[in-house]
Amino acid sequence: MSKKYELPLKVGDSCQFVKTVSESDVYLFSGITGDFSQMHFNEEFMKTTQYGTRIVQGVLTFALSCTASTNLQIQMNSPIPSASYGYDHLRFVKPVFFGDTITCTETAAKLDPENMKVYLDVVVTNQRDEVVLVATHILKFLPPVDED
Repeated sequence: MSKKYELPLKVGDSCQFVKTVSESDVYLFSGITGDFSQMHFNEEFMKTTQYGTRIVQGVLTFALSCTASTNLQIQMNSPIPSASYGYDHLRFVKPVFFGDTITCTETAAKLDPENMKVYLDVVVTNQRDEVVLVATHILKFLPPVDED
């Protein structure tokens, strides 16, 4: 008979990650991804846009938000491992600028015990409390396989 595992999170459980995004972060991320868009590297060009200055890659902001999920998994000290099952409804609501301090928050919003999934609201804000990114993160828990 297989052991029944319960989800180690409840609705409302939350965790954060805070970071000031530096020019170095953007340059290092660009080196890994190959994203050398003038949006991130050409200050003079960006002065002619509605933003007026260079912006951080949206995907870098998203990648940093994933750290809140990692922190949540460490915080809950679950007896069963979990893995990201994907993200839905990802939106880059506002730009992040070099030097902005972002707060990435993941909050359990919906539980699916039958499928061992937790749906988390992802909200990233800047130092002015403006929402810059939103998404839904699906976290899948992976109970051990029976060893009969």
